[in-house]
Amino acid sequence: MTYMDEIKPHREAIDRLNNEIIQRIAERQREALAIGEIKKRYGKPVVDKRREQAILDNIKAKAPAHGIDPEALERVFREIIRLCVEAEEQV
Repeated sequence: MTYMDEIKPHREAIDRLNNEIIQRIAERQREALAIGEIKKRYGKPVVDKRREQAILDNIKAKAPAHGIDPEALERVFREIIRLCVEAEEQV
């Protein structure tokens, strides 16, 4: 077996997972947009720091069970949250 033969199925799996992650982020953004519309109707601010911190605390607590560094996962989620906040601000 060659290097390429051995690595190919793993790269294909990563490509599939990347597509799933993109779909999930898009789904999360759609939910954020729906929340943004509700916030706008009620005159609430887009950013809810308390909610953001609760999300980050939750994912950091779950990270070790999945073998993921909590601080690294927090950085990823901060970017996801930023993406969704930017979308909400467009409402």
